[in-house]
Amino acid sequence: MKLIDIGSFALLCIFGISYISKLIILAKKNNIKADVFGKGIKLKKTLVIEKCLKAVTFAGLGIWAVDALIPVFAEKWFVRLYESFGTSFFGLIITLIGVSFFILAMVFLKTSWRAGIDKSTKTELVTSGLYRYSRNPAFVGMDLMFIGTAVTHANLITIALAILVIIGLHLQILQEEKHMKQVFKKEYNEYANKTSRYLVL
Repeated sequence: MKLIDIGSFALLCIFGISYISKLIILAKKNNIKADVFGKGIKLKKTLVIEKCLKAVTFAGLGIWAVDALIPVFAEKWFVRLYESFGTSFFGLIITLIGVSFFILAMVFLKTSWRAGIDKSTKTELVTSGLYRYSRNPAFVGMDLMFIGTAVTHANLITIALAILVIIGLHLQILQEEKHMKQVFKKEYNEYANKTSRYLVL
């Protein structure tokens, strides 16, 4: 394994461990079932979007693991577009920023964090920390993660899955915004009017 591949796999592990740890902590300490992706009583459109996003995200993470752990296989079967240490390292930096954004977003949300739209409980509207600059920093983080991975490993499969994940995340954001408007009403509208959907520094 090359140094770039080791770094890429390390970031994948950090993302996975932080995600699973958050689910476990919320379940054990707060008795909150935070994984509601594609589950529960929701509009059919919302369930379809969540299930499709879950599928392409897991596929993307799986291919990311193959890219990093079995680069010989990836280079043979995934049609690598270029080989450049500088570009791959730049992609690794983007991935690092994305993973960091995602983790910080989970931290700032505290017990309000959910994977998917939670119709069963009402959470607090968080507008501090990263949420002062973006309404969806966790999704911004995931976008950057998959863009970074596509740049690092630069093959057609990884790029295609990154595009599908980014499209899926955008559709999920639109569903979540509708939910937030229903739950928080004027408070969310005021927050949305002064805070970018993605990121403005």
